[in-house]
Amino acid sequence: MKRTIKLALVAFTLLFCFTTKIFALGAGAQIGGVPGLLINQDDISLENMTANVTGTLRMERVPLTVGSGLEFGKIYSDSVFGFSLFADYRTIDVQLMNTWSFYSGFGATVKFLTNDFADWSIATGARFFAGMNWLFYDGYLEFYVQQNVVPTYLNSDFILSLPLETGVRMHF
Repeated sequence: MKRTIKLALVAFTLLFCFTTKIFALGAGAQIGGVPGLLINQDDISLENMTANVTGTLRMERVPLTVGSGLEFGKIYSDSVFGFSLFADYRTIDVQLMNTWSFYSGFGATVKFLTNDFADWSIATGARFFAGMNWLFYDGYLEFYVQQNVVPTYLNSDFILSLPLETGVRMHF
């Protein structure tokens, strides 16, 4: 009986949060390609080519987008995989036409990568992004594309990652 009451309270709270404008948010998925340039004293070379699949939440009242997902690809000619987290703060959000908008801002990212589950690497960096989104189906669906510039610190190397991401969100 107590478990049923707890489940009902959790369900009611989630329903309240997702249906009121106070907690308006969009949830969806994005995919992206992440090329990265290794910059050191000798030269600049393409050493990072990964892809990601990420789940995202975009809050409306607070201009914040958060996400987490899976990342896989090649870094330094090694196949790697792992998971990533990010948080973005929109400083510019301008409506260009009826349902078409431009946005830009900054954020942070952290990635946990491995190639054998024994040795994990942590890549951290700031995110600077600019993108465009289009709301359709009466404002319930959002299609977006964004370009990021992410200076990343990985294994004592500086990598300039340039992720290009696209996705779809459903707004509640």
